[in-house]
Amino acid sequence: MRKLNYVWRLLMTGVAFSLFSIGGLMITLLACPVIRLLPGDANRRRERTQWLIHKLFGVFVGFMCTVGIMRLHLKNADALAEARGALVLANHPTLIDVVVMISLMPRSDCVVKGALWNSPFLGGVVRAAGYISNAKSSEELVESCVDALQQGGALVIFPEGTRTQPGAPMRFLRGAAHIALGCEQPILPVVLSCDPPTLSKGRPWYDIPPRRFEYRLEVKSPLSVSDLIEPDLPGTLAVRRLTVALENHFALELAACGQSAH
Repeated sequence: MRKLNYVWRLLMTGVAFSLFSIGGLMITLLACPVIRLLPGDANRRRERTQWLIHKLFGVFVGFMCTVGIMRLHLKNADALAEARGALVLANHPTLIDVVVMISLMPRSDCVVKGALWNSPFLGGVVRAAGYISNAKSSEELVESCVDALQQGGALVIFPEGTRTQPGAPMRFLRGAAHIALGCEQPILPVVLSCDPPTLSKGRPWYDIPPRRFEYRLEVKSPLSVSDLIEPDLPGTLAVRRLTVALENHFALELAACGQSAH
């Protein structure tokens, strides 16, 4: 039975990845043209696209749970659905982190890899949703993120910049601190964990764990910059100290959840 279960989960994982790519292409070819024809300005079209992605990601997550690939555990997830104008920061253990988070957020912006911008499957989707490419210069990227927050949407950022390798220390880049200092919006920490580890950095989709993985998402209490560092620090020092403070905060939260930051 264990062997049969493994083969089933491997097959369903392949189906899930195929559906994800095909779904992205269908949105680009079919849904986006329809949204462009509906009344409303560019911002309204962007919101509709984000809502559609939110719903389809929910279907995708539901599929993975139904067929036995994963089991999802949520705590205080309503805070994500209600987030407005908040900088949503999360650690990044797996490939599906952004999928799970956006499935809970009807309206959200996020920073995506520049390579996705020209993807035949997902390029049209990320452009229509108004997501932000990380191929921009650092100054342009921070400015775009601050603008998105000031428009009232929630912005999802993974401060590590890439998925954490199991067993490796968690290291935050300074981009999230630059954005937090530039927008003066609340910070909403989200702690993610996956047991057994899967879909982590450098691990192909077919390298599945020996059993269904338990995926946990917990939204923590909002923070402000003043909760983490002293006021009136010079710019470079403020960025450096805020980065360290955020990294330490997540390490403590992960430890409290029974997860290691290393």
